[in-house]
Amino acid sequence: MKPSMDTTGDRDNLVLAGAGAVLVAAGVGGLWVSLHAAASFTGQPAPASNVVQLVVDVATGRTRWTTAATWVAAALVVGLLLVTIAGIILWPKKRGGAARRRMRPDYSARYMGRGRDVAHLTAAGSARIAHRLGTEGPGLPLGEAVAGGKPLHTSWEDMAILVAGPRTQKTTAYAIPAVLAAPGACLATSNKRDLFDATAQLRAARGRVWVFDPQRVADTTPGWWWNPLSYVTTETRADKLAAQLVTSARPAGARVDAYFDTEAENLISLLLLAAALAGQPMTAVYSWLTDPKEAEPVQALREHGYRLQAEALRALAQLPDKQREGVYGTARSLTGWLRNRDVLPWITAGAGEHFDVTAFARSADTLYPLSREGTGSVGPLVAALTMAILDELEQVATTAGGRLPVPFVGVLDEAANICRIRHLDAYYSHFGSRGIILLTVLQSWAQGAEAWGDKGMDKLWSSANARIYGGGVDDAPFLHRLSDLIGTAPRVARSASVSHGRRTITRTEQREPILTPAELRELPMGRAVLFPSGTPAVLTRPVPWWDGPHAAEVQAALAGGA
Repeated sequence: MKPSMDTTGDRDNLVLAGAGAVLVAAGVGGLWVSLHAAASFTGQPAPASNVVQLVVDVATGRTRWTTAATWVAAALVVGLLLVTIAGIILWPKKRGGAARRRMRPDYSARYMGRGRDVAHLTAAGSARIAHRLGTEGPGLPLGEAVAGGKPLHTSWEDMAILVAGPRTQKTTAYAIPAVLAAPGACLATSNKRDLFDATAQLRAARGRVWVFDPQRVADTTPGWWWNPLSYVTTETRADKLAAQLVTSARPAGARVDAYFDTEAENLISLLLLAAALAGQPMTAVYSWLTDPKEAEPVQALREHGYRLQAEALRALAQLPDKQREGVYGTARSLTGWLRNRDVLPWITAGAGEHFDVTAFARSADTLYPLSREGTGSVGPLVAALTMAILDELEQVATTAGGRLPVPFVGVLDEAANICRIRHLDAYYSHFGSRGIILLTVLQSWAQGAEAWGDKGMDKLWSSANARIYGGGVDDAPFLHRLSDLIGTAPRVARSASVSHGRRTITRTEQREPILTPAELRELPMGRAVLFPSGTPAVLTRPVPWWDGPHAAEVQAALAGGA
């Protein structure tokens, strides 16, 4: 603690002086209006027009206060009260309802990012950055700053991550507005149909809408199909697809056997490559896993010049019985979703056209990969399809000079459950510079740490340019981390003592957290904390879609689908 001047009393005196001046002005003005109006109504001579002279005349009795003046004054008071009450009632509605009323954490906004700190996050600031990048318009909406009330946006080179508990407006205030703000191609994962229902109709006006829905989350039947093997053009891509499928199929936090799990992933990679080379469907991979003696995959690898891969696959098939069954059994368990008959129409040739990842990456279309978590989840397919699109987007950006001409937006809702992209943190580290903008939505820090490990989640959070905490999380280490990142503010403490008949007031300055972990845990709905790169943390007001520019269209879409 250190001594400090306390200006609180001076500010209080100024406020009181200002309030007193306003009251005096209102009283004198009311006096003038009342007497002049009363004189006009009753036909009496008008009193002095000069305010000072009128006050003197009333004080000395030269101008009498009449009954008519009393009635006029009463009418003025009643009118003022009615206007005040109407303003109190209507102001929150005009400004967007209860979400814009002052809430308990709002006093802290004065100590956080505001004014010039957030100038680059305003619509104008974001648009200026967009112009420099060769595109137009502000980036993804981030709500409004509580201090100042300005709408905030990412730029078209900012990656975003949102951590918020259940029922904290993740979908209504972030996911839906982000999809609607996408200027080009867009991908949005979800385990519910609300995101699709709210945005599909509006996105259809921009391009074609594709729904990948093997579990009928949105009650959609297959009208097209995607062959995961179309991604496998080299042995490296076979390894990457196998790693992604295995990562998504394995329960988060599951223990991994150093030998059997590693060899099972290697086996799946070899079979994926063999199936792609042989022109077989994805289901062939599972069939070969049930029969290690099947010669076709080894032969396909050898015929296409993959001699070492063929030998590796043959060696796995010739392992001792128990060892071989351990490897093949592990691989079968990790690809068990291939047995799901509801999945097959979406990944094997049938009715409708084949989904062209390259064409999608160059379009303004929208893709909704939907899946539920738990038993029967097609999360591995959702993650594989998303990975294939992201890799293709990166290739398109490379051929376009390093950056997409029109930014791509990917909203990874429920990412840890149904779209667990392996090494997502690596994508975050460089995708922003390529115009591939991602918003990853998580329910807690622990959920992300379970999916990508502690270090992976740390890297994911640190690589994002816009980090949002939306409340609803009860995780002490995470909340302490956020409180430390928000920082401290000086608070003046005063103490009084009496000595030798004299009263002494001591003022000391203390540094206290701007928002304590307890306050962050209790963050009310309608408030969030934004941590932009290179900028102090900002207290924000999330703006749900019904307070946004597309409210009428979304409402009509939801009503039409009800």
